[in-house]
Amino acid sequence: MLIGRLFFVAVTCVTVVIAGGGVDFVRRPVGAIYVLLWGAWWTATLLGRARGVRSSYDQTQRAIMSVGIVVFVLLIVAPPWEYARFEGPIPRDGWLAWTGLALFAAGIALQSSAMWALRGLYTSRLGVQPGHRIVTRGVYRRVRHPGYLSYIMSLTGIAFALSSLIALVLAILSVLLILWRIPREEEMLATEFGAEYQTYMQQTKWRLLPLVY
Repeated sequence: MLIGRLFFVAVTCVTVVIAGGGVDFVRRPVGAIYVLLWGAWWTATLLGRARGVRSSYDQTQRAIMSVGIVVFVLLIVAPPWEYARFEGPIPRDGWLAWTGLALFAAGIALQSSAMWALRGLYTSRLGVQPGHRIVTRGVYRRVRHPGYLSYIMSLTGIAFALSSLIALVLAILSVLLILWRIPREEEMLATEFGAEYQTYMQQTKWRLLPLVY
């Protein structure tokens, strides 16, 4: 299983390089660092996120999962392809690109922190898993959904790093889907855990982004 996941990460990294024009992509500092961050992102994701068990709650989220697969496929190919072939409205290889790489790295760090705090309860499926409990340690002391925030940060970072309008559109789409999913996830947790989750919501005011939402 571990070897298979690492092989998957390696294949996607090679695909990114090919989509970006091959060796020329990794000869550019932005391209080389991007490939390293991409590999780190999906290594952390595949090692830290479980699929989870099926539940009645998860059945209502199938459309989001389908969209997520499409987003993932586009994300592998489209941003490096744009970076190598177009000079668009987002400047290339300048301060905005480096800001994007920093944001991408920060998103990976936040996601890893969220996965570490949940210790196996970080799942792609929506539902209450065996041994599920309310976690209030680590980054969950500040916001209730740091994993979603990390995903938005990473997608936005990719868009700026590779000057990708497609990635920017995907980031905006992801924000809309996440804003739709969060209330349903919190409703599920409030139903399953009752007063315990209600207390956590009162203690942790921000759902996603401190001072904003």
